[in-house]
Parts: sequence; structure tokens; C-alpha cells
Amino acid sequence: MGNVALFAVASPYAWDVLESLTRSGARVVCVDNHGGADARLPLVEITDAARGDFAIALSSADGRALAAADAFAHGFVDPVTVVDPGSSVASTATLAHGAYVNAGAVVASHVRIGCHANVNRSASVGHDSVLDFAASVGPGAILTGGVSVGVRAFVGAGAVVLPGIRVGAGAVVGAGAVVTSDVEPGAVVAGNPARLLRSRDIGDGVMTCPHCSTP
Repeated sequence: MGNVALFAVASPYAWDVLESLTRSGARVVCVDNHGGADARLPLVEITDAARGDFAIALSSADGRALAAADAFAHGFVDPVTVVDPGSSVASTATLAHGAYVNAGAVVASHVRIGCHANVNRSASVGHDSVLDFAASVGPGAILTGGVSVGVRAFVGAGAVVLPGIRVGAGAVVGAGAVVTSDVEPGAVVAGNPARLLRSRDIGDGVMTCPHCSTP
């Protein structure tokens, strides 16, 4: 891996992605598109960043979708797939551009991870599961076999999603929840078993990858 611009670095998660890229042999500069980034990062002005390969340094599903659109608007058109060398990804898994697999994560056979989706550290994504555009799986979460996580949906830290469950677009699964039935789009659920807390309006936000229009 060569030069990579790390985009949207105002979150501490930037250090995770930077570490993964560095361990993969990349030379990284950080683009703080909205301000507020840690000054210890290797920061460059957005006007000085090369418009080549780039990655997104956010863990939230909504944030990754918005950052992907913002990166595209600023001329960053080559999202790279980042797989930390300390993760385990099956040879039959498919990772789209912009996807990130953090250290300690396990991605099993025939999993499909969509554009700009995120699998956080020590999470487990079981066989034949699917993560759509900008979906995010939190630290230590477990998706058992055949789970689908929709566009901009978020599965919180330590949550468990049972086999064959569909987590709808824009849904949020709270930390530590045990999901035993499908989660409707925009639903916010928590508990064991997971129960509906409220619904949120995902509105007209970014619902497809700005780099290829794939949901």
C-alpha cells in the first residue's frame, strides 16, 4: 500500500485507522475536513492533500456515510479497503471499496462487507452475513450466521445478533443488546431480548455509496 489520505479525522477513531494503515505499509496523511482533530496526527490542509487513495476515520454509520459524500465532493474518488493485519478475514469474504476491518475482528466465510462499512475491533461477523453501505459493527459485537445489516445501520459494542436476523437501514442496536427478531428500518433497540425504544427519521440522508451508487 502506498500513499493514503485519511479523511474526517476529528474522532479518536482516527488513531485506529491510522494504526491499521501504517501496519499495512501505507504512508498516511490526515485530512481534518471540519476541524477539531488531534494535533498529534500527521495533519495536512485539505488543499494540500493528494486526491489519490483515501480512507475514512470514523466509526459511526451516519458519520461514515456523510464523510464518504464529503470526500467525494472534495475530489477524493479512490476509497481503499483497509484490513488490519491483526484481523482474520476468510478468503471467501468480499470487501467493497472503503470498507474497514479493525484489529482483532473476525470475518467468516462468504461474508459481504459493503462500501465504507466498518467492523470494529474484536467484532465477529459470521458466515454469509451482509453489511450494506456505511453499516457499522461496534467493538466486540457478534453477528451470527446469515445476519444482514442495512445501509447506515449501527450495531453497538458487545451486542449479539442471532442467525438470519435483518437489521434495517438506519437502525441502531444498543450496546450489549441481544437481537432475536428483525429490527425495522430506523428503529432504536436495546436490552436482552432487544426491545424497541424509539424510531428515528433517517430522512433524505446519504443512502448509497457516492463513489459507485451501491446501497
